[in-house]
Amino acid sequence: MISSEHWRWPAWLVSLMLIAWGAALSAAAAQAEGPPRIAADASGAEFVEGEVLVRLRPGTSAGAAAMLAAELEAGEGRPFRVLSEARQRPCLLLRSARRSTADLLAALRARPEVEAASPNYRRRLLRLPNDPGYRRQWGLAKIGAPEAWERSVGSREVVLAVIDTGADYRHGDLAENVWRNPGEIEGNGVDDDGNGLRDDVYGYDFAANAGGGNDNDPMDIEGHGTHVAGIMAAVGDNGAGVCGVSWRTRVMVLKGFRPDLHIYDSDCIEAIEYAVKMKRDYGVNVVAINASFGGGGSDALQQDAIAAAGEQDIALVCAAGNDGTDNDATPFYPAGYDLANIVSVAASDPDDALASFSNYGRRSVDIAAPGQAIFSTVPRGSGLETWLKSGSDALDASPLEFSGRTGSAGLTRKIYDCGLGQNSGDFPAGVSGNIALIERGGSTFQQKALNAQAAGAAGVVIYNNVAGGFDGTLGSEGGWVPVVSVSREDGLLLRSRGVHSVNLTVRAGDYGYLSGTSMAAPHVCGALGLLAAQFPGDGMAKQIGRLYSGADRLSALDGKMVYGARLNLARSLSQALVLTMTVTRRQAQSWMAVKDYAEVRFAVEKEPGSAISGETYAVYRKIPGNSFAKVGEVAAAELQDGAFTYRDKYLESGSSYTYVVEARSAGGEVLALSNEVTI
Repeated sequence: MISSEHWRWPAWLVSLMLIAWGAALSAAAAQAEGPPRIAADASGAEFVEGEVLVRLRPGTSAGAAAMLAAELEAGEGRPFRVLSEARQRPCLLLRSARRSTADLLAALRARPEVEAASPNYRRRLLRLPNDPGYRRQWGLAKIGAPEAWERSVGSREVVLAVIDTGADYRHGDLAENVWRNPGEIEGNGVDDDGNGLRDDVYGYDFAANAGGGNDNDPMDIEGHGTHVAGIMAAVGDNGAGVCGVSWRTRVMVLKGFRPDLHIYDSDCIEAIEYAVKMKRDYGVNVVAINASFGGGGSDALQQDAIAAAGEQDIALVCAAGNDGTDNDATPFYPAGYDLANIVSVAASDPDDALASFSNYGRRSVDIAAPGQAIFSTVPRGSGLETWLKSGSDALDASPLEFSGRTGSAGLTRKIYDCGLGQNSGDFPAGVSGNIALIERGGSTFQQKALNAQAAGAAGVVIYNNVAGGFDGTLGSEGGWVPVVSVSREDGLLLRSRGVHSVNLTVRAGDYGYLSGTSMAAPHVCGALGLLAAQFPGDGMAKQIGRLYSGADRLSALDGKMVYGARLNLARSLSQALVLTMTVTRRQAQSWMAVKDYAEVRFAVEKEPGSAISGETYAVYRKIPGNSFAKVGEVAAAELQDGAFTYRDKYLESGSSYTYVVEARSAGGEVLALSNEVTI
C-alpha cells in the first residue's frame, strides 16, 4: 500500500479507478424503494440506519474498496467522484440492508485502510417564517428561535395573558391569536358565562377611567401593550409583518393602565384575579401573565394575588426595570417579590451584554432576554413603515424616534455624503433640498439632524460606524425632517455610489421599534408558551426549570442576575435533563432544643437515549436578602429511582428559606436547574 502523503494520483488513473470501483459497488441489488430508516445518536442527531460515509487512506485500490464493502455486507454504495479526486483518496457512501450503522462503524474503524467513518446524518431546514419583518427581529435569532420552531410553533390550547395598556386586538398580525372567551356572545350586554363581567370577549379593561372603572373593551390606549403582545405571539408565517416567539399561542388582553398611563395595584390585582378565575373555574389554559411594568413599594395584597396565580400554575413574567440600577439595593415590584412563580427579566443587547438602561440584581433578577431595538406590532397606523431605495436595491432603514414622515410615495431626492455632519463645512451646497448621508459618531443624533436641517436637507440617513444596524432617538418631538438609520454596510454602499437619486419613505404603519425590559419580558413569556405547547404534561415549576436550564451562561451577565444567563429558546425546548423539586419543613428534637429541618426532594428526568452520566447535584439555599449558597452535593450514583431527598438541618423556626438544585456534568457544565421553592 502506498502511503506517502506526497504521492498524487494521475487524473486518468483516478477516473479509471472510480469507474471500476463504482461498478463493483453497484453490482449488488439496487437500493430498496421507500423512505430510509432514521435513527438518532445520544445527542439527538438523526442519521440513516445502515449507511455510513467513509474516507479511505491514500493508495487504497478500487478492488480493495470493493472487497471491504463485500466483507461488511455493504454491497450498495456510491463513490463521491469529485471529492475523491480533490482529496486524492477514495471517499464513498456505503449502504447495508443487513447491518446497523453502529456495526458498520465499529468494523470500519478497526480497519487500517479506513481513515474516517461517520453516520450519514440528516439535517433539517431551519424553519424561518415568511413574515417580511422577521429580518428586523434580531432577538429571535439570538435566542435560537428558528431551531426551537422545528420542535414547536405554539398551540391554540395555550393562553398567555398580558397586563398592559391594552392591545389592538384587531391588528392584522394579532387578531388571529387574540383569545376569545367562548362563553360570551359579543355585544349582547349579557354576562353569558356568569363570571360577573359582561361581554368580556377578548379579556377586559380594569382601568377604563381615572378612578379605575371597568369596561369590556381592552383596546390599547398607548401602544406599549400591542408591542408586547406582538413579541409574545404575533401570528407567524402568515406572509405579513412580524412573528411572535410563539406563532400559534393565544393572547388574553387585560388592560390595567388608566388614562394617566399608570397601573394601580388595585387594577393589577383585578386583572390577575380574572386570569386566575378563568383558569380555575372555566378551564382556560392560562400558562403565564406578562407584566412589563413596575416601580417601588411592596404591596402585600399584590404579592398575595401573584401567589394565588402561582397556586393555579400561572407564572408571572416581570420586567426588571429601565433605571440601570441594582434591584437588590432598590427593590422594583412586582419583579422583586420573592415568589416561585415570578420570573424577573433584564434586557440584553445585540452583543449579549446587559443593555445600558436595564436594571439588574444578583439576588432579585433571574434571567435576561433581548430588549434593545425590538421590532414588533403597534396599534394600526401609529407606527412607521420605512425603507430606502437606491437603484434596484431596497435597503433596511429604521426611523429614529420622533423622526418626521414623508408622504405615502416617499421622498425622491439626491443623496450627498456629509461626513460626520458635525459642522457646516461637512455639508456641500447641493444637499439643500436633498438628503444628507452622515456617519454615526462624534455627536448626538439630534445634533447631526439639526446641522443637516440648518444646511437645508430634506431628509437624513445616518449609517453606523461599526458593523450592523442600530436604533436611536432625536430626544424629543419637534419639526424634524425624516431621519433614519442604516447599517454600516448599506451606508458604505450608498457612499460608494456618489451623488445619486434615492427614495426615502417614512410613513404611517402598523409596526415599530421599542427598547426596554418591557420588551425582554415578553420574549420569556412567549418562551413559556412554547414550552407549554411542547410539554403539555409539565407543570409551571418544570416549565420554569426548563427555561433556566436551557439559558446561555454569559460572562457579561455573570453576577448581574441569579442565573447570569440569557434566554435560549432552542436549548430550553431540547433539555436532555430536567429537575423538579419539592421542599417540606419538619421539626426534630435534639438533646438541647427543637430545631427545624428541610426535606429537599428532587426528581431527575433524562430524555430517552441521553448519554448523561456521572453528573452531580448541588443543593443551594438562601435567606431573604442574601445570595444562594451551596449546602450539599449529591452524586448521580446516590439517586434511587431517579430521585433523592436531602435533609438540610438546623434551620431557625420562623425564618424563610429558598432552595434550588443545580445539575452539573462530570466536566462541570451546568446541565439543569430546578424550580425554586421557599419554605
